[in-house]
Amino acid sequence: MKGDRRLSGWTDEWTGEHVAVRVHEARRRFDMSLLRWQAQLETPAVDRSLPWVVAFVLFTTLSLLALAKNRDFGLGTGIGYPLQAIHLLEGGRPPVISELGLNLFAIQASFLFVPIAFLARFVPTAEMLLVFQALALAIPVVPIWRIARGPANLRIGGAGALMIAYALHPSVHNLNLAGFHTETIALPALLAAYLAGRRSQWARLGLLSLVVVAARADLGLALGALGLVFVLEDRRRPGWLLVGFGTAWFVVMAFMLQPMFGNGAYPHLGAFAAFGDTAPGVLGGMLGDPIGVVSHLTDRMAFEKQLLLLAPVLFLPLIRPRYLLPVVPLLSLYLIADVPDLGLGNPQQDVATLPFVMIAAAYALQRLGRRGVSRVLVDRRILSVLVLTALVFFVRDAAPSPYEQPWDWGRRDAVDTARLTAAGMVERWDRVLATTAVFPLVAERTTAMVLEDDTPFLPDLELVEGIDVVIFDEVSADWPRSSVRGFGGVLVMLDFEERFAEEGVHLWVLAP
Repeated sequence: MKGDRRLSGWTDEWTGEHVAVRVHEARRRFDMSLLRWQAQLETPAVDRSLPWVVAFVLFTTLSLLALAKNRDFGLGTGIGYPLQAIHLLEGGRPPVISELGLNLFAIQASFLFVPIAFLARFVPTAEMLLVFQALALAIPVVPIWRIARGPANLRIGGAGALMIAYALHPSVHNLNLAGFHTETIALPALLAAYLAGRRSQWARLGLLSLVVVAARADLGLALGALGLVFVLEDRRRPGWLLVGFGTAWFVVMAFMLQPMFGNGAYPHLGAFAAFGDTAPGVLGGMLGDPIGVVSHLTDRMAFEKQLLLLAPVLFLPLIRPRYLLPVVPLLSLYLIADVPDLGLGNPQQDVATLPFVMIAAAYALQRLGRRGVSRVLVDRRILSVLVLTALVFFVRDAAPSPYEQPWDWGRRDAVDTARLTAAGMVERWDRVLATTAVFPLVAERTTAMVLEDDTPFLPDLELVEGIDVVIFDEVSADWPRSSVRGFGGVLVMLDFEERFAEEGVHLWVLAP
């Protein structure tokens, strides 16, 4: 029996060693197969075609998601405001957004909106805007790949993981479903501008710089941040030129041209009212109250915004901070500004920072890897964790997360039909007040106002002054039935007649 136990122990030990050897051999074979597979992809043809294939897949996905959300009437003012601006431009009138009381060009000086509005003459406007934006969000895959394969000198695995991390980034998907924002065009332009500067393609760099600043005035500061990146890379002359041009553009637009289009003042000064009521006053207030500035930068919303930008790429940009620090002042201004949430946490503000995040992440992978014969090889475990982290934050924070069941979007029901019917009863010259879900359906007219529906209230003369039609969608408003009846009763007292009421959608018209 004792001999049997010794034999059994020896057998178990031999079996354990044998299994360990087999596992080690299997892992080695897998690693060799992976290396051979990557080597087969390390060809000029794959290098040229793969990023465009991924960009096309991402473009198709983003387009379908945005179009489905629009079909569900889920984009609200994010698509409604641009629709009204385009309608006014087509009629040769200033693009004054009724709800905001401001000219579109006073808000952000987004002059790229003019050629985009011209395209809307030939195709359905809302669909064109959303597809165009999806294209602008998908194209950055290509310059990200070129940066990873070029200056960062990464192998296919590292470049591919970085490309996937961008394609899954919540900011990309939230921006895609937050309506239409002209500044999305600056996202590929900033990344391509960095590549152009690295390759000494100065004419291309100049053209891309114009695209960036014409997309949104304060992105002149993002262009200046890109110039500082070039300075830190010892490209001093083009770097300082970009710093000067970007800063000058922002100053001229913010304190000269935008006030000319608006009410005589920079339209966003109110967002910094905690520090002052004039530009010098705000600057002095920030310098005189550093504790207040820090408290704004460290509050919960600011923390979550910074987390959302950096965590999906595994905080890799912190390894190469010189590619991230130049844009931190602009990011800080966004975090300090007290602006209303126009949807999904204002992802349009991420456009300025996201290119720098991706550039810094590429160089961080370069530093973490080891140099091979010709390129830098990054440990596949790091790349696996990067992709897994990007996937986790996509599921957690992206608007089309599986938890939101995006596969059900785009299916219209009886309520949607009622919304379309009510909107179809509005004449093109009517001045309309509508709840958020219905607003895009009636936005293409001279006067279209948003009926705030977050909490129940009773209308008054000031609310309906200059309004011919009121459309209320109690499904999206989620008001108690008694509050809806009270709202309609007061409208009747204010000389409105209810002309339509189906599936919770009501339409009142001002009596002759």
